[in-house]
Amino acid sequence: MELMELEFLTKNFANWTSGNEIIDNFIQEKQLRYKYGVVFEWIPYGKFIEIKGIGKTIATAIWKEGPLKYYKNDEEWIRSSSYEEVILRFLYDSENITDEFINKVKSYLNSGNCGISQNPDTKDYILVFNKKSFESDCCKKCGDKYKYDSKVYKDFVRKNEDEEYKWCKSCHINHLKNNFKSWASGNEKIDNFIQQRRLNIKTSFDLIFEWIPFNEFIEIKEIRKDGSSVAIWKEGPLRYDIIEKEWMKESYKKVVLKYLFNLQNMTDEFLNETTVLYDSYGISQNPNTKEYILMVHHKYNKKYCEICDKEYIKPDHNWCESCQINYLKNNFINWTSGNKQIDGFIQKKQLKMSNNSSVTFEWVPYSEFIDIRELEDNCLTTAIWKEGPLYFDVDKMKWMRTTYEKVCLKYLSQDDTNEFINEDESSLTNEIGFGISQNPDTNDYILVFKNDYFDMRCEKCDNKYENRRHKWCKCRSEYLKNDFTNWTSGNEKIDSLIQKYQLKYNGHSTVFEWIPYDKFININKIGEGGLAIAKWKDGPLYYNYLNRKYKRKLNKKVLLKYLSNSQNINKKFLSEIIYLIEKSYGISQDPNTKDYILILQLKYYCEQCGKQYDNKFEINTKSCFSCQISHEDKKINDLIQEMRLNIDHNSNESGIIFEWIPYDQFNDIKGIGKGGFSAVYSAIWKDGSLCYAIVGFHYEWRREPNKKVALKCLHNSQNFLDEFINKVKAYPNQKIDNILKLYGISQNPDTKDYIMVLEYAEGGNFNNYLDKNYDNFDWFNGLKVLKDIFKGLSKIHQKHKVHCDFHMGNILFTSTRDACISDMGLCKKIDDNNKTNIYGVIPYVSPEVLKGKPYTQPADIYSSGMIMYVIATGRQPFADFAHDEALVLNIYNGIRPEISEKLVPKCYIDLMKRCWDSNPNNRPNSVEIKEMIELFYNSLDQKFKKKQQHCEIEKQFKETQEYRKENFLSLKNNKSTIHAQAIYTSRLLNPFIKVIEQ
Repeated sequence: MELMELEFLTKNFANWTSGNEIIDNFIQEKQLRYKYGVVFEWIPYGKFIEIKGIGKTIATAIWKEGPLKYYKNDEEWIRSSSYEEVILRFLYDSENITDEFINKVKSYLNSGNCGISQNPDTKDYILVFNKKSFESDCCKKCGDKYKYDSKVYKDFVRKNEDEEYKWCKSCHINHLKNNFKSWASGNEKIDNFIQQRRLNIKTSFDLIFEWIPFNEFIEIKEIRKDGSSVAIWKEGPLRYDIIEKEWMKESYKKVVLKYLFNLQNMTDEFLNETTVLYDSYGISQNPNTKEYILMVHHKYNKKYCEICDKEYIKPDHNWCESCQINYLKNNFINWTSGNKQIDGFIQKKQLKMSNNSSVTFEWVPYSEFIDIRELEDNCLTTAIWKEGPLYFDVDKMKWMRTTYEKVCLKYLSQDDTNEFINEDESSLTNEIGFGISQNPDTNDYILVFKNDYFDMRCEKCDNKYENRRHKWCKCRSEYLKNDFTNWTSGNEKIDSLIQKYQLKYNGHSTVFEWIPYDKFININKIGEGGLAIAKWKDGPLYYNYLNRKYKRKLNKKVLLKYLSNSQNINKKFLSEIIYLIEKSYGISQDPNTKDYILILQLKYYCEQCGKQYDNKFEINTKSCFSCQISHEDKKINDLIQEMRLNIDHNSNESGIIFEWIPYDQFNDIKGIGKGGFSAVYSAIWKDGSLCYAIVGFHYEWRREPNKKVALKCLHNSQNFLDEFINKVKAYPNQKIDNILKLYGISQNPDTKDYIMVLEYAEGGNFNNYLDKNYDNFDWFNGLKVLKDIFKGLSKIHQKHKVHCDFHMGNILFTSTRDACISDMGLCKKIDDNNKTNIYGVIPYVSPEVLKGKPYTQPADIYSSGMIMYVIATGRQPFADFAHDEALVLNIYNGIRPEISEKLVPKCYIDLMKRCWDSNPNNRPNSVEIKEMIELFYNSLDQKFKKKQQHCEIEKQFKETQEYRKENFLSLKNNKSTIHAQAIYTSRLLNPFIKVIEQ
């Protein structure tokens, strides 16, 4: 808050007093910290009327004057809402003001606090709150703030429910406290304990702990040896319904009665531990045995083991660790491996079993295996286990087996059993091991694993895969190493290099290798620099992870790069090979010239010229930029290169791929309009534009075939190529929302006119759009159009460009009804080299341009003000005037279209007039206008969360909208009256502007 704005409050200190210095100082301190919203102030009690009590300390009232606020737009303090309903919180016994009292007041305050007052009869102070804010933050009954501590809730759903239905902890506890006299257990210690438990509730979902007479229970049935029983509680537990906001009883509730023996030495510590351990409703007493009983939620049965009464480790798994381990321990006598160390090892594993274990590690007799089949040559085997692995079924609550389970058998040949156990204990700690067996013929021990064991491990060496996805293991390199003796290049250095990279192979891509020259067929030279395309009969070697074997891609097309004068192997030669090795298949040698040849992967090189690709676009389109362009005119080639220069071709956020498009690519050419200097046609582009689209799980460049486009043919452009190129460059080379996209250029083979190939605007121009939609064209739709226009214009200006011919004819609509800006840089004839010539539509041209000054961004802003006029009125500016010297002179002298505040909101008119300002320096920039239009638009958007500023703007627009409805027919008729000499297409204006010079 600025000092000048606070000055009003400080000067006003002398005009009020509460009659108490401490209260005055407190209010003044609050006012000096004011930032926004309602001012905290002293409110005389006489300002309140219609005071009605709604709680012990709470009342509603009407505040005649209403709250004070500072409005930035108006730059003044205003009481805008008189006779506002407020909440009064009475602070009883508050005659004596102390620091403690002030701290208490601070604790009650919230963002909706309006001030403080005093009852003149009782002298009690009163806090005044905004009604909506108070009801959101505080309880209407007791006035305390709602508090919802996330730490005390079991989940966010319950916390959100308490917040939504305004559960008040203070009122909840007071209700229970007032209920203390309605019951008694007959034991003071238990009564005190129950009372304390009730006062400690933290949420509406907490169980209300209570004393329950034993005669409330019926259908009592014993369920455990410890005397636990299930029963029906007739009256049922007490709970608070947060939706209905009343206390209720859940009658005939099923509960568990847990007898508490030996309560002679009952302590608070014992009661706390016992009641917290279980979700309990309360305590009762058997009148015959005098034993106390804990009432537990019926889900207790599912939470605790029925045999030993211990809590399950996981509530959703009926798994009792101690009971299951006892079962396995008792079963030790029913099996043996014949070896004490092996038995001890298995027993140790079983006693470590947890609820996370899917199966039990056990001794498996060899006779249990059938259909035994060997894999490769390394003692790895699959088999069918008849009885199958042992597991505990938590649903059926019993031990079961999965019969005829397919398993993997890993044979071990260690003679020393201790060494075997020590070596393999680490591998047996994972969950894939079923157990141990032994071949009775060889006495070799066997590890039994799940069948998917080899999804993670190599079948050949049993080591874990380095790359699990590609099933790659280092041992697979042995195949390449063993093959070294089967080939040679005839040169030791070349052989050493190839072997080095083969031993680094990791299963990705292809193997770098020596390739005999006679393996190549159909060799055709391309480009310059010793390049050729050929077919490699055998094709590259790679590791197929699905079959887990090496395979070849037969008849692979490759690029041969001949390394001239390479008979002598030196460091430079080897460096060149190493640099290109990642994109290569291997090395060969021409038997005639003895030159070595690098075999390159064609996917990284242009098939037409052999140039290495620079980006994903070239890779996807399988051609380099140079070969794609290849236009006979160097200037056109340079233009296309420049338009593509600043695009990130490896990104899905890339711009438009500007290209030369042969004229025979266009079908179904139809004339759709004529401008001042060009003709426009619609056409179907057969191949279509390039876009960076997602294919499968990645992005790649693809064409959109049979795309409808607009062809703008510029008359006589073949004779003025430089001017045509400049007009093309005026378009951004990136995809920008709300600016018509330029895909490329072409040329009519008959007329030789150059053509700009543009995005086709399905919705037509603004005039067509307005004619079709005038009946439904309200402020919300109009502001949406303006929002789109200024979004595009701000992007143009941010790129330091100027439109130069900004008028309604250059606003087009896409198929999605989004407005976009067209005709960038097309404000003059292509063959007009006279820089003093001015082109445009007179009502849209700024005074300084009419005077002869160059087009600037403020000139675009002037034009945008006229566009705002059309949106507001539905009429073109100066539609009832002849567009001649008189109008030019009037515009230069400050005459602007007339506008009525009945038809257009003041906030809108103010912005529009700033755009029309004769002084370019006084006009707002495009970003500022865009932000203001967005503010207007959001004010009318029903989904937007509005502030006071939005509400005031919305009111202005709604008032003018009502006027429009009432005068719809006259406004519509007025729209259609246009002067015969009013011209709204661009033309040469010099004959009209001489009057200004004169």
